[in-house]
Amino acid sequence: MPIHYTGRQVEIGADLRRYTQERLRRIVRLLGERFDLHVILTAEKHRRLAELTLKFRDHTLVGVEETGDTRTAINGALDKLARQAVRLLERRRTRKRRPKPTSAVLLNVLGTERVDHDERRIVQSERVPLKPMTIEEAIETLDRSRSGAVVFRNPDTERVNVIYHRPDGDLGLIEPES
Repeated sequence: MPIHYTGRQVEIGADLRRYTQERLRRIVRLLGERFDLHVILTAEKHRRLAELTLKFRDHTLVGVEETGDTRTAINGALDKLARQAVRLLERRRTRKRRPKPTSAVLLNVLGTERVDHDERRIVQSERVPLKPMTIEEAIETLDRSRSGAVVFRNPDTERVNVIYHRPDGDLGLIEPES
């Protein structure tokens, strides 16, 4: 975690460097120690300006604070950086947790003859596209298809359902539990 300091009309002493590193603990706890930080402190008449630029992976976070005191300006800029870091991590966390929607299901047809007592062999495999349709539309599709089952996405529950012909001639519907 290299920290670069630039002072404009300000002498940056060891106490300001130590103060900045102590206040940086919250950001280190959030992001780890793999980031670069550039601290620019500026003094203009009665204003003190702290500009902190943090480079983390492929993101650049900037916190700017203007007050009458250098330490207060550093605190404000670090608080802004911390809020941006939390927002960045939260955005990454929520984006990655979404499951990808299933667009096709692999349908295997098992043979009736047994090779062993516990083993059946796969006779046919095909990819079946998932289409959103109601149960009535799935029944119509099942009547038109030559396969014994229809796999579809139910728009009411947003879940994958299967409708099939039962051996007694009735229709069966497989719905996952909530």
